[in-house]
Amino acid sequence: MPVASRVWAETWRLVVVVLVGLFLFATVWSTTEVDTISDSRLGAHLLVDFAVGVVAVVLVPFRHRAPLLVGVLVVAASTVSTLAAGAAALALVSLVTRRRPLEIAIGSAALVAATLAGEDLFPEQEPTPLWQVAIAAVVCTALLVAVGIAIGQRRALLDGLRERAALLERDQQLREDRAREQERAHLAREMHDVLGHRLSLVALHAGALEYRGRSLSPEETVEAAGVVRAEAHSALTELRDVLGVLRDPADATTGTAPPQPTLRDLPALLDEARRSGADVTATTAPASADAPDAVGRHAYRVVQEGLTNARRHAAGQPVTVTVDVVHGPALRVRVTNPTAHRAEQATATPDAATSDAATPDAAPAGHGLRGLAERARLLGGSFSAGRDASGTHVVEAVLPWTA
Repeated sequence: MPVASRVWAETWRLVVVVLVGLFLFATVWSTTEVDTISDSRLGAHLLVDFAVGVVAVVLVPFRHRAPLLVGVLVVAASTVSTLAAGAAALALVSLVTRRRPLEIAIGSAALVAATLAGEDLFPEQEPTPLWQVAIAAVVCTALLVAVGIAIGQRRALLDGLRERAALLERDQQLREDRAREQERAHLAREMHDVLGHRLSLVALHAGALEYRGRSLSPEETVEAAGVVRAEAHSALTELRDVLGVLRDPADATTGTAPPQPTLRDLPALLDEARRSGADVTATTAPASADAPDAVGRHAYRVVQEGLTNARRHAAGQPVTVTVDVVHGPALRVRVTNPTAHRAEQATATPDAATSDAATPDAAPAGHGLRGLAERARLLGGSFSAGRDASGTHVVEAVLPWTA
């Protein structure tokens, strides 16, 4: 709570305490039998009443630091001071808001005892029977206890609501952080799948140009440089498409996200791989056309990554791509290629040596395959990659969909 609010909350309570005390001071002393009391003794009584009442009012602001001690002292002060009665009531209510049974019992008993004891100190002109005073004291104390319990419950409820709101806010923040992490992972996966394929083609053609550049005619050099330029331009275009998802939400209405490739774009991908010199054989089941675009996009990325890895790690080796439909229904995408060994590469044909020389030193594989495994997991499918018993590298994904 702000300082100004706390000061105001304490100030108006003290004002009420003082007004209640002054009212009771005037009421009690106006009905007290003073004819039998000497002037000096009457003056002493009034002075003690006023002084003890002031002390009680001064103690009230400290009730939050020591609720039980301050409560008992202020209630005891109300025994000899009518001016302290308002302070005693506030101290008891504040003590009860803590909702501790032992403290409530001590405070309530002290107030009832103080009321009964004060009855003898202020003799009335028409005395009230003690049993009536006791009943009135018990009733008033019960009312103060009820008010204190209600205030305590309300405070506990508000604290619970604030805590719940804080928990919900933290939970919302965690969900947002998780969504951002998933979006970053999605962006990284898309950028790897797109740029890894394109940049591997750029590196392949640039390596070939570097290796055979001196033996090429000017026309062949220009043609090879054009291929490198076209692949670099395609990589830049696809990078711009992927980064389009990072567009500021306020500008989202200025454009639409480009369509992602699906199985319908697979022939173009295979033709592109063949133009780059790869020996690719593909078999696609007609029933695969029934697969939803969402599944087709993941299948396309599996083939794309398989071709990229084959080009990077087994250049010059034939690649077989198979896309069929299995029971589920589900798409089964399989990309296989023989693995190239260094001893075999040493005795390879000139064309294979050229392709191998054109292939840059490949970084350890793993990021792309992990991305494919994540794609399969999101669809509830399976993914595997590795060498089989014959030494053939096999990348296989099973991607189910709801019929």
